[in-house]
Amino acid sequence: MSDPRPDSPTLRLRRLDASTYELTELMRDGRLATLFQPIIDPRSRGVCGFESLTRGPSDSWLHSPQNLFEAARRAGVKVELDFVCMQNAFKRFVAARVAGQLFINVSPDSIYEDPSFATRFLRYVHEAGFAPNRCVIELTEESLLDDYARLRTALQGLREAGCAIAIDDLGAGSSGLRTWSELKPDFVKIDRYFVSGIDADKTKLEFVRSILDVGRAIGCRVIAEGVETERECRELVDLGVDRLQGNLLGRPNAAPMVVLQQVESLDRTIGVTTSTICAEHIAVHVPPVPPDARISDVADLFHQSPEQQTLAVVRDGRAVGVVRRNDLFALLAKPLHPEIYNKKPVSTVMESPTLLIDGQLRLEQVSRLVTQKGRMRLTEEFVITRDGLYQGLGQTIDLLRLITEQQLQTAKHSNPLTLLPGNGAVRSCVDRLIESERRFIVAYFDLDSFKPYNDTFGYAQGDQVILHLSGLLKSAFSARLDFVGHIGGDDFVVVMRCADWRERTRRVIDQFADTVSGFYSQEQAAIGHITTADREGNTRDFPLLTLSVAALDSATVGATSADAIAHLLAHVKKLAKLRTGNSFVLRSRERVVDLMQAQAAPLHLTSDTDVLMPEQMVG
Repeated sequence: MSDPRPDSPTLRLRRLDASTYELTELMRDGRLATLFQPIIDPRSRGVCGFESLTRGPSDSWLHSPQNLFEAARRAGVKVELDFVCMQNAFKRFVAARVAGQLFINVSPDSIYEDPSFATRFLRYVHEAGFAPNRCVIELTEESLLDDYARLRTALQGLREAGCAIAIDDLGAGSSGLRTWSELKPDFVKIDRYFVSGIDADKTKLEFVRSILDVGRAIGCRVIAEGVETERECRELVDLGVDRLQGNLLGRPNAAPMVVLQQVESLDRTIGVTTSTICAEHIAVHVPPVPPDARISDVADLFHQSPEQQTLAVVRDGRAVGVVRRNDLFALLAKPLHPEIYNKKPVSTVMESPTLLIDGQLRLEQVSRLVTQKGRMRLTEEFVITRDGLYQGLGQTIDLLRLITEQQLQTAKHSNPLTLLPGNGAVRSCVDRLIESERRFIVAYFDLDSFKPYNDTFGYAQGDQVILHLSGLLKSAFSARLDFVGHIGGDDFVVVMRCADWRERTRRVIDQFADTVSGFYSQEQAAIGHITTADREGNTRDFPLLTLSVAALDSATVGATSADAIAHLLAHVKKLAKLRTGNSFVLRSRERVVDLMQAQAAPLHLTSDTDVLMPEQMVG
């Protein structure tokens, strides 16, 4: 018997088969609706592109894109439906006269099934009067097959014509990371599952952070789609996502110009963020040369501008290489080389591939990429791009100058020994997180028996211990999600938002315990203490240095400001200090937990002034 339920697989298959005639009519009569959803650049607060979406008639079962394209696949017209959708999108987008890139959804199946896919695609682009370098081919990640070599070959012609490549729904399928590595796309879209509720889910936060780190390292821009709430938006902006897309910023609409009005509230949504100096700040626009420029003409340009050391070689707005003055003149200085090379195109001698720097990379990221090339001259230049297009040239000496200026500015508000942010920066970080209603953990790290250590070994040796602990903290915590501060002396504060904050904290404690003996003589390390005078002048034994960590959950009642949190933490610090050896105590709401126990046992506070004795903290 067939399953009579409306949502049964059997009924769905019947509907798909019955929809073949209706689908043919929709394609023939042009009754498919094309919608556009904006893609936002959070830095410029503007629309940088649109994704085209196709829907069937609102009163039809084929209104759903899932039903529409599945019906086309069963009817054997999926490739033709893809091309109909593309043609409609090109025509409507050109008619709307809007700026930005157009993201076109393409199933890899269509590329595989039609050997002339690239040729047809570019023909429709030109027929619509559209520019290929404004097209982004968005591949559905979950339908990608294993024949990556064949797919790369098909996409190569489109890339050479200026099209960019994007992977959709990264994280939804099983082959996402391999696809990213194989195809090396210009954009990746994070599946909306990881965006939804990211402000309250630290695991999703860590996933997106790791994707951003990979994207930055390989020059691939990351788009977060499915942004629905202001909190999600603020979280993603703070993480440094390159692009945003979702109903919060603009719903799919038949008229792209109408959608533009929906992003005027973006400033209110994400608030005012601290401006970050990026690579584009050092870009100097130097007119490029085309690949077919004669070498003699390029040499003349260098003669006319003696200060110019590098020229970019650009085709259709995209840099394909560079020509360096010293290399070119060294080549032409050899016997007979002018006669051999002068009439040849500059593409035959250009440096390709060359280093391309995304204009939105932070300076420290640019520095890492530049230094990966090896030893560079201070005057050496590199290409800076924006959205894949040539923006200008950057010079190593300008990069170093700006980084130095940033470091000097940071040093004004940092601890002079560790160069970590000081008390004011910690307070600002905590107040900002409270204002944005984000949950976090504040941990106070304090060295036990540090004063007698200083009295015995001197302040210089004590500074070495502080620097050692500073290094452990900086290496253990996430630079993107966490905040490490040094509020003075041997006191550090870490504001933690990473999902594995407990494991990271335990790692610091364990690493410190494993290495602290190196700051003592072999005899002192063996007996486990030093002998020196206490505060009253009495000689006594003091144990080796240990760490007391007092942590507070921002969800605790009364944690309404940095000052209030400092007050609440003072009581947790007393509890941590009562423990013998290394300690890690957390207060979360009305519970106090000893996290050094194998199985952390919750303990209850009867009031803010209660102090639990060590024997009461044993689970």
